[in-house]
Amino acid sequence: MELQELETFVTIVQQGSFSKAAEKTGYSQAAVTIHIRNLEKELNIRLFDRLGKKISLTSHGKIFYYHSLQALNSLTLAKESLTQENDLSGAIRIGTIDSLCSSLFCNLIQMFHNQYSKVTVSITTDTIDGLITRLNKNDVDFVYLADKKWEHTNWIKILEKEEKVIFLTSPSHPLVNKKNISITELLSYPFLLTEKNASYRQLLDQSLAQMNTKICPFLESTNTDLLLDLIQKDNSGITFLPEYVVQKALENQTIKKIDVPDLEMVIWRQIFYHKDKWVSKEMKAFFEIAQNGISTP
Repeated sequence: MELQELETFVTIVQQGSFSKAAEKTGYSQAAVTIHIRNLEKELNIRLFDRLGKKISLTSHGKIFYYHSLQALNSLTLAKESLTQENDLSGAIRIGTIDSLCSSLFCNLIQMFHNQYSKVTVSITTDTIDGLITRLNKNDVDFVYLADKKWEHTNWIKILEKEEKVIFLTSPSHPLVNKKNISITELLSYPFLLTEKNASYRQLLDQSLAQMNTKICPFLESTNTDLLLDLIQKDNSGITFLPEYVVQKALENQTIKKIDVPDLEMVIWRQIFYHKDKWVSKEMKAFFEIAQNGISTP
């Protein structure tokens, strides 16, 4: 039994197909097929049921997958045991969302690089659903997102921090100094919002729907920097963003919060990885910095 055959088998399960596993591993599809045939011949079992273009693990395949993961993880541990913690030199693949990448990641990555300069970091941004898919396919080692609370038996969560989502406008907007602003008055002004697939935008839409109303923004964009720039230039516009995204602008007083008691909402910054994922020393080092080194005011 060859190591590359085990790695191919695990990759097929995680990617969901022979062709995607071939692309992931760099082997030809024919070589991937040969790896599995060799395993099945040596084990004298069938690992996959093949129905048309779909594949699924057999009962024996599920058992072998579990032990294959353990074997590969043990091999990784053996290799890492030969490396001193301060000499980490592997790689980590992070999946995250744009708002975190543009606000918190600069300091976080700098802190990590200062301590572990030999570790290669790859950052992929995507939608929440896209990140979950990447996590389940092992295309990223872990995800760092801001959304509703996510819980799943297949995921291990190592960070959960509450974050406020607030209404913002220019310092000269008529609502800046008002208290207890009503929903009706708030919605009488033009809005600039993130697109509907953003987690906090969904939260806002759902809350308004429960009040039998809705918001019709005159501008939607995934670019939070654009929204902030326009808000600062337009004295009538309002936006809705997590506080961590706009902390510097608030400190510089180029934008102001709006007090809307009936729409006080929060999301959670979260980091989690798949339960079947071997947690490398590089991942552990990043988790420690993320847990202890970064906090929003």
